Amino acid sequence: MRPRALSSWIIIGGAMAALAACQPAKRIPPPGASLAWAYPTAPNAPLPPYPKGELRVPGSGVVYQGEALNNGAGPPDWFPANHPPAPPSVAKGRKDVLACAECHQIEGGGYLGTPNLSGLPADYIVQQVREFREGRRKSWLAGWPNSSEMIAIARKATDAEVAAAAAYYAALPYKPRYRVVEGDTAPAHKPDHYGWFDRVPGQPPQPLNGQVIELAEDEARMLIADPNSGVVVYAPTGSIAAGAALVRSGGPGGQACTSCHGPGLKGSTIAPPLAGRSAAYLARQLLDIKTGTRGSPAVTQMQGPARGLSDAQIRDLAVYAASLTP
Repeated sequence: MRPRALSSWIIIGGAMAALAACQPAKRIPPPGASLAWAYPTAPNAPLPPYPKGELRVPGSGVVYQGEALNNGAGPPDWFPANHPPAPPSVAKGRKDVLACAECHQIEGGGYLGTPNLSGLPADYIVQQVREFREGRRKSWLAGWPNSSEMIAIARKATDAEVAAAAAYYAALPYKPRYRVVEGDTAPAHKPDHYGWFDRVPGQPPQPLNGQVIELAEDEARMLIADPNSGVVVYAPTGSIAAGAALVRSGGPGGQACTSCHGPGLKGSTIAPPLAGRSAAYLARQLLDIKTGTRGSPAVTQMQGPARGLSDAQIRDLAVYAASLTP
């Protein structure tokens, strides 16, 4: 299935409209029309159950039974020695409030459709939950399931639960998991209802046609929350170089990205780190800011630079950031 159809195109105004009587009107896509790849969408369904039987991941001596995880023993913690004890809001959750680790994992790495929280400033995490709760952070694509679920959780979580989760994730080191591969094709894939793409075995590679496709290196390991499971970012040839040039120049707005996000886009006291993070996630955030669906005071400084970016520039910036070493 293809990603959900986007809103209809709009007609250029001004002089082109005046010529409509004598020639066909030229049409341009609205912002985001060529970024559908960042929103893999299929019919909604609950999170996939853990596979039945004994579950293991490479390098861990921990063993889980899939049935136990499905009955409330999860989310799994494959390497408990790698982190301090997780607070209840991260490890267990409570009635009507999903544990943070169900979507972001115990070590913060997230899945293909959810962001990595490890190493983000605690104040930044708390602020983003507040933005979701108070309606200032939404998705450009109405009904995008990951944003909708986060809004619902943010409205029910207490300030104490959010603060504990933020402090926990902020203290964890960021573990790189994204690898950018430039080319003209990606392995055969299809969108699913969890907000990412699945591989389609036995089918020939698919042309990228300007898209970026993120695929788990090992889907089975990703689905059981192995924190060492990597992600390949298949991007059009030249995306990294084009993104690097935009970072230096600041694009149409003329403000170099490093002026706020720091050298190497590793973050600063006023802006979060971008290096080594999901290209699809970063593209969604830039589009949300550009279109005002993410419009809190915290992103005011980003609205000017983002507003001037084309879809292709958003793509290239996101790919370049994903390619960097955190």
